[in-house]
Amino acid sequence: MKVLFIGGTGNLSSDCTLRALAKGMEVWHLNRGSHAAEAPEGVVPLCADIRDEAAAARALGSEKFDAVVDFIAFSKPQIEEDIRLFREKADQFVFISSASAYRKPPVSHVISESTPLANPFWKYARDKIDCERSLEAAGRDSGFPYTIVRPSHTYSSRWMPNAFGSSDFTVPKRMMDGKRVIVHGDGQSLWTLTHARDFAVGLVGLLGNPAAIGEAVQITGDEALTWDMIHATVARALGLGAPKIVHIPSDFIASVDPERGEHFLGDKTYSALFDCSKLKRLVPEFRTTVSFQEGMQESAAYYLSDPRRQTVDPELDACIERILAAWDGKSG
Repeated sequence: MKVLFIGGTGNLSSDCTLRALAKGMEVWHLNRGSHAAEAPEGVVPLCADIRDEAAAARALGSEKFDAVVDFIAFSKPQIEEDIRLFREKADQFVFISSASAYRKPPVSHVISESTPLANPFWKYARDKIDCERSLEAAGRDSGFPYTIVRPSHTYSSRWMPNAFGSSDFTVPKRMMDGKRVIVHGDGQSLWTLTHARDFAVGLVGLLGNPAAIGEAVQITGDEALTWDMIHATVARALGLGAPKIVHIPSDFIASVDPERGEHFLGDKTYSALFDCSKLKRLVPEFRTTVSFQEGMQESAAYYLSDPRRQTVDPELDACIERILAAWDGKSG
């Protein structure tokens, strides 16, 4: 089976690449080549910016694929480019959407693929919905063979999830320095976290699966933790005691920083529990194998083994301080 990953070296796609290779697939990457050295042996590289449609078409040439997965499409124009590029080149096109597209506030405490899509708070989620609608229209109008995948909060062995993100070390470093960290609300809403290795089993299991064509499938793990528990687990993995958590309402965070507030009001504020029975029917081998505690131990080992990896985003750190100062002033 010949598959193309657009991206291929990111948080989700790296483990998906390894899983596809382990399953004996012929794996190709299409990306700008800036992280080519991170691609495992056996990957066939194509160098182009997928957002430059003409350059991508030249790089693809006459190649055709059993499945194409776009990990880095975020807007309707980008998906429409994909449809033009791969209409005659892919037997299956997989779009990585997002569970943030589901209706907020939620209509049920358990989310399934039939849950309505609507997010008035977060443009990122609305753009993902627009992408899905374009694919559905292409499927109806011309038989375009799409599959939509909706992950929730998925992390790799180089990420440490927290309320303000995952991909840098800003919040974990605050914990190490004894500084306060913010958790939205009362810290008791439930959040589902999925390790990228587990996600990869689900994603790769959908490739070439005829029952997945024209379907939306969510891929999430079975483990749900409160946000307080998530931060405490990160702290323990770093060898620390209980973090200094300050609970601040999401709408107050949004009042201080509207852009970051979208992420809370449009996603993290609400409990997120998922019914993945559809995925498990399509991919029977899918299950949660990496607990959050195990995942954080891996991530902590990665960061603590080399202080140069412990990068702090000064803008995010300053934002956290602004929100804390504003909350202190209100509380005082």
